[in-house]
Amino acid sequence: MLSGEHLPADQAELVWHDPAVEYLGALTEAERLDVLAEVETLFKKPWGKHPLSNRNARDQLASLNTLTVLGGQHRVVFRAATVTVDGAQTGVIDILCAGERKGDVIYDVANALVRSGILDADDVTQCWDVLALLDILPEQIGADGWDFQPEPASEGQIKQAVAAGTLDEGTARVLSQRELLAAADGAWTAPSPPDKAAALDAALHAARSGVHFDSANGIILGRREPRCGSWMPRAHAPCIRRNGHPGAHRSTP
Repeated sequence: MLSGEHLPADQAELVWHDPAVEYLGALTEAERLDVLAEVETLFKKPWGKHPLSNRNARDQLASLNTLTVLGGQHRVVFRAATVTVDGAQTGVIDILCAGERKGDVIYDVANALVRSGILDADDVTQCWDVLALLDILPEQIGADGWDFQPEPASEGQIKQAVAAGTLDEGTARVLSQRELLAAADGAWTAPSPPDKAAALDAALHAARSGVHFDSANGIILGRREPRCGSWMPRAHAPCIRRNGHPGAHRSTP
């Protein structure tokens, strides 16, 4: 993308190709956070440092952009584009590869990847999965790790939880099956009646094990808000984050 161009609503499906994931894995924790924070800026400035162009007839660098990271010593090569699916526009950012800023080595790698057809492959890693793989919390790079709505439990499971007094119906309907099961265990850690606050606490810890949250009720209220629903071409699923969310679309909890 050229300087000044924007993705729809400054949102996109952000995916990482294997060479870029391997690059992150070789960095220190501090370096990873620095690189990921820089990548987050691409939602609002999807042109990065500058667009690339073909250096010769064999090159296939046109349509790619570069981003400098780690004090300008490393480069990230990516493609940001707007695609149309069933008449609706969606942004997609592909992070291809990254490496030290030594001559044109990283551009040669990017060229080889494009020629291999990697940009047309579905074998990519969603940004949220990259964070989980590297044991990084979304909040560490300025993202909201609670802003999603999972696939709900079955109608029977919801009614069962409400009938047992574990949760109110509105809350039960925005929890996943796994979360409902955790809520049932949490509600009965003490003699009856069931502890609804403990049930909700257990449910959300099942959603993101070991992660602190300030307000369980606030998270549930957020889940009741309208969803983004933008179609994610690589994940083949709609976005489950809140309508109007910043940055990356999300397809799974």
